[in-house]
Amino acid sequence: MIKYLIVIFVGILSVSLYAQETTSSWDKYPKIDAGQNWYETYIIAENTYAISAPNHWQGTISYLLLGSDKALLVDTGMGIGNIKKTVDAITTLPVIVINSHSHYDHVSNNHHFETIYGRDLAFTEKNSSGHPKATWDNAIQPSAIKKNLPDSFSFENYQSKPFEINKYVEDGEIIDLGGREVEIIFTPGHTPDSMLFFDRELGLLMTGDTFFPSTLWAHRADADFKNYLDSAQRMAAMQGQVKYILPGHGRTMVSPTFLTKLRDAFLSMRDPNTPYTKGEDRRRYEFDGFAALVKDPPE
Repeated sequence: MIKYLIVIFVGILSVSLYAQETTSSWDKYPKIDAGQNWYETYIIAENTYAISAPNHWQGTISYLLLGSDKALLVDTGMGIGNIKKTVDAITTLPVIVINSHSHYDHVSNNHHFETIYGRDLAFTEKNSSGHPKATWDNAIQPSAIKKNLPDSFSFENYQSKPFEINKYVEDGEIIDLGGREVEIIFTPGHTPDSMLFFDRELGLLMTGDTFFPSTLWAHRADADFKNYLDSAQRMAAMQGQVKYILPGHGRTMVSPTFLTKLRDAFLSMRDPNTPYTKGEDRRRYEFDGFAALVKDPPE
């Protein structure tokens, strides 16, 4: 176990606000030296680490949860830095990887790990074979990076590599890490394979891209508005059990009040009187603390 040493890229569809967190939003958590400048690693709760990549405009966050027998890594990021080196600096426990969904910015270090859990869906299977350049080309370029690019990284040689899922999971399944249980909750909408991970004892809900306090994407071909609404309603019913939301981008440990706000936002987008701005093939709605892109009209 490691010994503790107690964005600005605007563009890409004009909604890429993932990295809008301020330094102060992380200052309250102990930061540890896990040996890589690309990642910033924080202790956010007991045996719980946030591994942030703040120097790319997406500001991805992975979460490492330790039990007495195993560790669970929620999402592995974009693959610009090798997140396994950071994980290995923190723990020697066997690591299970599970992804909040299978977009490239959440799975591109999966290939470094031996044990990967995932959904038994054609969408997930396709993405596990590796993401083609067209899906990540706009984000993997010098203009997307602020600083601390790893010396070993090359834009020309970057790939989102394939990985193998060792175990398919079910809705409501419990992952027992040894004295620590994490519940899997299916929440399709952002993608067909979106899911949350809930540590009920600590009240920590990891939401990936289903919710984070910036611009939610429900407009792409792999998104489904009705499923997103159903998932938002399910999440709102959990609000009283949640102490903190741990999103997949930007900042962490945000208020569970966003769960009902998310539900109310998706309900309001069905109302033709709710104001929005129109893009070429989508609508953008603004809410309290976040926004949403949906197809035009919402489907």
